Amino acid sequence: MFQHFQEYIIKQKLFTKNNEILVAVSGGMDSVLLCHLLDMAGYSFGIAHCNFQLRGKESDADEKFVKQLAKHFDVPFYVKKFNTKNYASDNGISIQMAARELRYRWFEEIRMKNKYDLIAVAHHKGDEVETFLINLIRGTGIAGLHGINAKSGKIVRPLLFTDRKKIEEFIKKNKIKYREDSSNSSGKYLRNKIRHDLIPLIKEMNPDIEKTIKSNIQRVGKIENIFQQLVEEKKEKIITKEKNIIKFEIKKLL
Repeated sequence: MFQHFQEYIIKQKLFTKNNEILVAVSGGMDSVLLCHLLDMAGYSFGIAHCNFQLRGKESDADEKFVKQLAKHFDVPFYVKKFNTKNYASDNGISIQMAARELRYRWFEEIRMKNKYDLIAVAHHKGDEVETFLINLIRGTGIAGLHGINAKSGKIVRPLLFTDRKKIEEFIKKNKIKYREDSSNSSGKYLRNKIRHDLIPLIKEMNPDIEKTIKSNIQRVGKIENIFQQLVEEKKEKIITKEKNIIKFEIKKLL
């Protein structure tokens, strides 16, 4: 695991020992493992934790656990409480979407204020498969089917090389403590329905479904790259720039 982690960072050119990294840590297995691997590899990082106040005392216990984790690694710790339900209601969006908007906005604020180079999140292969299926069910364009990128702007995902099973094995073998989020077993969230119900059902028809979906994600990604290259070529022929003015040739555009 540790060797593959280091190799993946180098291969994907995610960051170097000269970078300061802000790690998003929920207290769950994946994000806790990411901290341990970064520490083992000698990277400089800080920890940011969001308390969405959705699970009462459990949310507060998560916050306390992550604070102790930061103390263990002797790294900076940042925490913020969010009124997630009110934000979701005021903006007419789901709780999950509200949590996503709140956390990434806050992560970027911390990154800029404290001069971190990148924000590391703990997505792995399983998250990529689930995201693919979520987008497929909800409806999406080609960009929604290319999977999760190892690097998107200032966001890096150093665990995309591995899957949930390998993460669980490493955690157990090394006796690493983490927090179990009770909402992960709730059937009211689409991602959980896909994880606990849909994927096991599809596996009955294709035991290698995760590998199959991963291959399809890679194919779609290649198609999208070709599509984007063609769009850029067309733009060069259709668009001209004169100082602050952008001009389109309508006939060529049509």
